Amino acid sequence: MNTLKYLAGYSARVTDQVHRLIDNDKLAEVLLKKYPVSHDIRTDKALYAYVVDMKNQFLRQSNPLSKVVYDDKIDVLHQALGLHSFVSREQQNNVF
Repeated sequence: MNTLKYLAGYSARVTDQVHRLIDNDKLAEVLLKKYPVSHDIRTDKALYAYVVDMKNQFLRQSNPLSKVVYDDKIDVLHQALGLHSFVSREQQNNVF
């Protein structure tokens, strides 16, 4: 039985079910039944619109978003939730 790294934290019961589905070529069928509609977010513009809508719905009081970027090079196994980073800028204090 091959090991699936992304299922390592799940119980043996769940991993056994997944392995049986893989062995019987039924995993795709089960996943499509559970999640029949995939999202259509494939570009930075679409992602930005989606995130701004969510921000406006749940975080009305927060500052505007400066940047949202879809990164298709993220390794799903290690960075499944994306990269959460920010840029720190030092403000100059000009005294005349």
